[in-house]
Amino acid sequence: MNWPRTLFGRLMLILLGGLLLAHALTFALAFAERGQVMRRMMVSYLAADVASSVAMLDRLPASERAEWLPRLQRANYQLSLQVGPISGEASASPLAAQITQVLSQALAQPVQALDAPLEGVATRLHLQLRDGTPMVVDLAEPRLRISPWVIGVLTVQLVLLAGVCAVAVRQATRPLSRLAQAATALAPGLPTTPLPETGPSEAVQAASAFNHMRERIDESLFERTQMLAAISHDLQTPITRMRLRLEILADAAMREKLQADLGQMQHLVEQGLTYARSAHPVHEPELPTDIVALLESVVADYEDASQPVRWLGGLPRTVMIRPQALRRALGNLIDNAIKFGGEAEVILHHANEQTMVRVMDRGPGIPVEERDKVMQPFYRIERSRNMATGGSGLGLAIVQRLLVHCRAELALAEREGGGLVAEIRIKDPA
Repeated sequence: MNWPRTLFGRLMLILLGGLLLAHALTFALAFAERGQVMRRMMVSYLAADVASSVAMLDRLPASERAEWLPRLQRANYQLSLQVGPISGEASASPLAAQITQVLSQALAQPVQALDAPLEGVATRLHLQLRDGTPMVVDLAEPRLRISPWVIGVLTVQLVLLAGVCAVAVRQATRPLSRLAQAATALAPGLPTTPLPETGPSEAVQAASAFNHMRERIDESLFERTQMLAAISHDLQTPITRMRLRLEILADAAMREKLQADLGQMQHLVEQGLTYARSAHPVHEPELPTDIVALLESVVADYEDASQPVRWLGGLPRTVMIRPQALRRALGNLIDNAIKFGGEAEVILHHANEQTMVRVMDRGPGIPVEERDKVMQPFYRIERSRNMATGGSGLGLAIVQRLLVHCRAELALAEREGGGLVAEIRIKDPA
């Protein structure tokens, strides 16, 4: 059985299935009981009616009985006089047995029930008039007639119950939907609205627990980024003192090695400060931005600095974005492409209600199994992006943090012919 994917659909399926089953059983029981009552009434009325017809025929001359037979016909039985003997097998129907018993008592003579060979005739009763003339009573098949309003009322009742169940299930599942939406929207640095703690006690408890969890996560992230920022900031002073002291070192070779080490330390400190700042909420407002103009401006800045960056073009498009946050993220990707690939190429695409900015290089690339890991802070791929090449393990983590504020995400893929494609996917507003 293919269950609906949503909890609302599953609960509605169960409730409606139960209601339909209950209605079907109620309908069957009601009509079974009504059928029994109608059969008893039919047998009683039939016996009295047939007895009256037989009594009337007994009093009529034999020559006039045939003329009166059409006047004695009824919707549920027909009378006929027979000349010869009547043949047939005895009927085993419970209804036939009940009719013969009641009619025998009413007529004070034995009545025989035979199986009828005719279509539409359920039972054939064989009896005799006082003068011995054989007579046959052909009983039609009993039909239980249902008033149209009964089915209408039951249908309306089922629809009303289904509507009430839908409202009840929606009220029960709505807090879960709100909880799922809030959990999906939860992202570091993004302001979130607390879940309303209303509704049933279970929903209030779940919303309260989620709000407390969100507060603890925010506090933990804030403390971590504050600690990272403080350490990075405090390290700048001793690094500066060490640079000054190196200037008076007589050994030139040793001085160059120590300056290179301090340069790496300075780079790590700057990256740490950048990562800490990226974790804080961005106060820059979203603005309608010409994405092509922004990309051309970024590429032009690199070209003015004689950096190997090429703009491959794209169709004009205006998107709602935080332009400075996107510019910083794009700059990090271009720096990585130049550092590990020697040059960078930037191109713009649009597809599936998304604006995609691709930064491509011809570097060593990133293995598929490592692409999720490089998004984590301080993760480095030793064979290609170690400290010797300047990798700090924070570049892509900073980009990902910045893109969260831009309603965008970062995806990494292998470039055809070798290299890496870093794609910024900007979601168009609904």
